[in-house]
Amino acid sequence: MNLGAFIEQLWHAVQTGQLPDLGNWSYVILIVLVFIEGPVATLAAATMAASGILRADLVFLFSMIANFMADVFWYLLGYFGGSRRILLRIGWVRRRWFTIRRIQRDLRNRAAKLYLLTKLSMGLLTIPILIAAGMSRVPWLHLAAVGLIIEPLWNGLLVFAGLHLGKYVAQLEQGLQVWALVGTLVVFFILLTLYRRMFARIAHTMGVDLREAPPESSRREPSSPA
Repeated sequence: MNLGAFIEQLWHAVQTGQLPDLGNWSYVILIVLVFIEGPVATLAAATMAASGILRADLVFLFSMIANFMADVFWYLLGYFGGSRRILLRIGWVRRRWFTIRRIQRDLRNRAAKLYLLTKLSMGLLTIPILIAAGMSRVPWLHLAAVGLIIEPLWNGLLVFAGLHLGKYVAQLEQGLQVWALVGTLVVFFILLTLYRRMFARIAHTMGVDLREAPPESSRREPSSPA
């Protein structure tokens, strides 16, 4: 499917309310969306797999690959861009610089533990921890070992839930399928946000601070390099 046909198919799906069949482009989109919000993207793709649009095994495979690629990217960004001249040119990183530096100070002896907690929290502070791990030269294999255990379990659970959700969506009228999926993903995102906040409080009682906001005295962003 070329780019023109892809856009036409996507627009037709939006107009008719049907789940779009975008061919191989669907997996490309899945990989991109997992970088942004992995759980939501995986759940949506698994829902489409239940309708026969995608293959469940490929959704499982590509979601794990995308999560691994994203983790490696942020780790390498911290590893090779540890100087402020590179990292602080990125606005997202600059706004979270206090959090990254706070994590880095206590990271060396418990990097795997912190990384495991962020995975169990469904992504809370995963990116700052990966950047801080790269800056601190934490061996990647220590983190990869955690990912190899958690990712198959977590992605398998999402695919399983998405397949069951997809069976329900497939029974709806065609004009309602897209809206039912969108509504479900919005509710899931809200529940995911609440879970992350709850998990941050649980981690705090365990002596691990996963909060992102700095104290008032440190709220000023570091200056960006010239």
